Amino acid sequence: MAVYLKRYALQLGEYMKNASYICLVLLLLQGCAGTRYSYTSLIEQTDDVSLLRVQRGEVTELLAVGDGFPGWWGYYPGVISSSPDIASVDCKKARSAIPFREPGVIFGGEICNLTAHKAGKATLYFGNKFAVDREGFEEKVDVIVE
Repeated sequence: MAVYLKRYALQLGEYMKNASYICLVLLLLQGCAGTRYSYTSLIEQTDDVSLLRVQRGEVTELLAVGDGFPGWWGYYPGVISSSPDIASVDCKKARSAIPFREPGVIFGGEICNLTAHKAGKATLYFGNKFAVDREGFEEKVDVIVE
């Protein structure tokens, strides 16, 4: 009987060790770098133009960027507005309370929101935060504030 109990205790110890490794790996995976492009679900595709319609005073999340492992290596997603008086972009440091969701639980990151100030038209330029401008961008989205 004692031999069986000892064998059971050893097996239980191995299971607990394996469970600890799995928990550690899951914890570390939450720290991976990544980006959530929140604006893509709000875009209307019209001909060759991507269009985002917002109401005056509305705040809309555009990007959530996680600062995790292995890092961004010189490229960090960002966005700018052509007319900040009509629709401005504000990026703030943040952390997510939800595991496996950007901007990350462990390392945190940045959330960029669009704030619609007054009626009009603006253009958003998405690309490398350190080099994005009206000529150097990856994606362009027109914003109409109603």
